[in-house]
Amino acid sequence: MTMNIEEYGALWEHVTIRLLDIRIITVNISEDPNTWTLPSNAFLLITDGKGKIWLGQAMHHIKGAYILHASKGMRLDCVAKKPMEIQVLSYSSPESEKPNAERSQTYTGAESLQVSFGFEPTYPLPLIEIMQLIYRQWNELQSAGRIQTKALFYQWLAEMLKQMQEQRKNRTKLDRVDQAVRYLNRHYAEPLKMEQVAEMLECSPRYLNQLFQLQLNTSPSRVLSQIRMEQALKLLVSTKGTLQEIAERVGYENGYTLSRYFKKHYGISPEFYRKRRESSIPDVASGWSGRTVSIVEADQTRQEQEIIDLKGVQVRNSSAAALPRARTRMLATSMGEVTIPNQPGRVVVDWNLGEVLALGVTPLGAPHSLIESNQMLEPYIYDQVEDIGNHNFISLEKVLELEPDLIITWNPAAYASYARIAPTVVYGGSGNGSVAEEIREMGRILNRRIEAETWIKEYVRRVHTLQQTITGKVSAEKTFTVIDPNWGEHITLVGNTGTRGGKAAYGLLNLKPAGKVRQELLEPGLEYLDIARSAVGGYVEDYLLVLDNGPRDGLDQASGKPWQKSIETDHCQIINLDWNRYFLSDPLSAVLQAEEMAERIMAR
Repeated sequence: MTMNIEEYGALWEHVTIRLLDIRIITVNISEDPNTWTLPSNAFLLITDGKGKIWLGQAMHHIKGAYILHASKGMRLDCVAKKPMEIQVLSYSSPESEKPNAERSQTYTGAESLQVSFGFEPTYPLPLIEIMQLIYRQWNELQSAGRIQTKALFYQWLAEMLKQMQEQRKNRTKLDRVDQAVRYLNRHYAEPLKMEQVAEMLECSPRYLNQLFQLQLNTSPSRVLSQIRMEQALKLLVSTKGTLQEIAERVGYENGYTLSRYFKKHYGISPEFYRKRRESSIPDVASGWSGRTVSIVEADQTRQEQEIIDLKGVQVRNSSAAALPRARTRMLATSMGEVTIPNQPGRVVVDWNLGEVLALGVTPLGAPHSLIESNQMLEPYIYDQVEDIGNHNFISLEKVLELEPDLIITWNPAAYASYARIAPTVVYGGSGNGSVAEEIREMGRILNRRIEAETWIKEYVRRVHTLQQTITGKVSAEKTFTVIDPNWGEHITLVGNTGTRGGKAAYGLLNLKPAGKVRQELLEPGLEYLDIARSAVGGYVEDYLLVLDNGPRDGLDQASGKPWQKSIETDHCQIINLDWNRYFLSDPLSAVLQAEEMAERIMAR
């Protein structure tokens, strides 16, 4: 994009920022793009690799070292022709975390940092060396170490701005591109053709496209699509218009076209996006968290801003007044001893949702991707759970805003970033061994040991009942295969150690796997195995459990699954299971899945 580098650099002199996270991501060679939505502003330093990266609609060709800046909420797509190593440094401005009335004039500068750009540095070595120092320093949690980390960041920023200024001297300004972008912003609601835009600028469509590629690394059509998507997003939130009405207001012929482009751009349908936004406000309807809120409750929530903890004690919400400091205890963890609340009341989890819910604790915040992809847990979520992002890209800004008193993470690499916000425990999950050991460990963390032992006893009883029931209804010689056919050109065979229902089928129900599934998947200890769609018949014998994610790309269920025609249905019974109920494999999810799975099998 075109930007004034002096003005951009001057902003950094007056804006206070908070470093949130630094991590290294490796993107392997793939024809399909790796996609993320960035939860915070971020600098990305590509130290090696080759391929293409899209920030929104702007495409960047990567050949070795490259620097990108992306604003919060921006979508990043990466296709690697040679493995890429990307160092991601996330930051926020504390000004943006304050209520509107408390924001200072400095916040205008913080908003001005919401820009995206990319360039190939002339001298990448000093930038790489300083970033490596920042990465090594990041785990230092003492105040002196944090100050040094920030000082290194400003040193890196100064070097980057210096190289940008040097490169600007050789950059040609293309007035036609500026005029075209302004024209597209004014006329996006019209049925535009690039031919008329080029004619207005007195050049050919081909030449206009070349100018866009040269300056913005994208095409005029993709810029127009980006503008329309942003406007559609605003209308979905601010109006009750139908998809057809919104489509016409942003330049599309019908709602179907809008929906297709919206899903391609944001990864979800406009209907689902609107539903999620609406359900985040307490109402008489059941929200996405699965809890029904009455009008009286909603009114109390809004007017009094109060919450009820698990023991029914009423306290002020953190947005109105600070919570009293809880009594603490020392907990031995894999990261050393950590001081945590004796009775955590504001818990945030980034993965182990089921283990926390099993012990009667509803987390304050959790990734929406976990809740949406495992609807089995909805009845156990009694209070509104705040969305902290996708489980692969947590919004540290949102976690900070929630003011948790305990964070439970699966990821040791994220510990330093979380620990700067609140006391953090790395939970080993399945690495603890048996289900009983997993639940006891979570009971130790939450100080709910009695609840843990009670749940373990009930779990053993339920699993025993299931195994006895299904043994009496289904022959022990019957075999079962679990598959996930929803992604890519292959079909995924599901093993007994990973997610997607395998643990419920082979572990809890003790179902017998088909011969080739046992030989090629279970005996080697693999979680999954991808096979060609034409080969699925060789892995199926008596029962096929299909994780069904619904029709895709406009295909109905019959025409969208031609691989099923290769299976002799008179010898094999196909049972479809809702993918959105079988993603997680924690003990609570697994036993719920096993109960539903057994019911479906015995109904045959």
